[in-house]
Amino acid sequence: MKNQTTTNSTSFQRTLLRPSAVLIDGVVTKGLEVELCEGRISAIGPASGPENLEGKLLIPGFVNAHSHAFQRGIRGWVQWSSSEDNFWSWRDRMYGLANSLDPEGVEAVSALAYLEMLEAGFTSVGEFHYLHHQAGGAHWGDKNELAKRVITAGRGVGLRVALLRVAYSRAGAGLPPTEAQRRFCDSSPDAVLSAIDDLRRSVEVSGDPCVTVGLAPHSVRAVPDSWLREFAGFDGPIHTHIDEQKGEIEQSLAEYGKRPCHVFAESGLVSPRFTGVHFTWPDSEEIELLRSLGAGVCACPTTEMDLGDGFLPVERLVGVDLSIGTDSHSRIDPFAEVRALELHARARLGKRNVLVTSEDPSALAARLFEIGSLGGAKALELNGGRIAVGSDADLVSLSMVDTSTSTGPILPNLIFASGPHSVRDVWVAGERVVENGQHPDRQRIIERAKKVLD
Repeated sequence: MKNQTTTNSTSFQRTLLRPSAVLIDGVVTKGLEVELCEGRISAIGPASGPENLEGKLLIPGFVNAHSHAFQRGIRGWVQWSSSEDNFWSWRDRMYGLANSLDPEGVEAVSALAYLEMLEAGFTSVGEFHYLHHQAGGAHWGDKNELAKRVITAGRGVGLRVALLRVAYSRAGAGLPPTEAQRRFCDSSPDAVLSAIDDLRRSVEVSGDPCVTVGLAPHSVRAVPDSWLREFAGFDGPIHTHIDEQKGEIEQSLAEYGKRPCHVFAESGLVSPRFTGVHFTWPDSEEIELLRSLGAGVCACPTTEMDLGDGFLPVERLVGVDLSIGTDSHSRIDPFAEVRALELHARARLGKRNVLVTSEDPSALAARLFEIGSLGGAKALELNGGRIAVGSDADLVSLSMVDTSTSTGPILPNLIFASGPHSVRDVWVAGERVVENGQHPDRQRIIERAKKVLD
């Protein structure tokens, strides 16, 4: 079913979406029409004609706030071990992939990850990008060659991209980078900020409103506090890995006598622009620090399970903005990520309905949808995550008539019993990029990635 479009006297094309229902601020409402114009939602009102998205629920697009797109390439290759296996042994295998990819390979594998994201219902990605140089550390002719390849991959499939340019300096306290880490590393904080300035100028010249650039100090083990202080005052989103592994915390205590959150805070980086990724092993003081300074947390539950990281103590994070990511892409499924936030807590605490206590059967699911959409938009400083006039027209239609959603309240069924198979259409900046569950360029993207990975 094609969108109904109209043109007004100023020649702006307007798209009218008339679904069976619309999710607005957690409430499913029928009989509405959503108008899209120039990449934004321009009007919402009573439907002026018959449904053109019959049997579909229109929702804000999910936002993937944490991705390492190239790691999509190791899916399926790391589910074995000849000895004890953990995060650190997995990391060694991941480094093997990281150092095998040339610019064409980075772009091809990234496009595959981004294709899968769109078809799963993600409309935006925060790409935590740390493949900067050639294997061994030599620079490309353009120091931002690989960042631009990642952006090209995302925009080529139609995804909105927030490129979070990583700062990486060392292997740990007093340790130079290993040979496998050299392509991640820069010589100084000024080199990082210069690369970000150049990327921003490139984006400005392109005029693409669907690309933004932020900063990502990788972690306390990879970036010393002298660098962190140089990043204070950065005018954009700042994301970092934090408290993912107990070993990371032990290293921070040994070097600074403080846990990671306190190192970042004393460097001047923790603010409403700051998002800590993973946060699986925080203590109470770190949680209160993030809460008091208005910072957010991005959880990546399917990766955290796959790597044996641990579980975010979500029940202790009341008042902290939450978002989700798919990190290493062992699975790309926003429904699984938000569902796991609640189900992990249930399994650990021995109780049900942890995130929301309400007699409204849709309240918990509405909250999880909000974390998956508005939470990520806030973390990446995007103008989306809700269906509201003036918001970016990043939208997803979900089937309301699949076997898993055909009876009972629609939101709990979608969150707890459904998944990407319910995604029917995806719009980014008002352009439909997925129709009837498929991206039009799916096969070419898959075949290109297979040439690199198989």
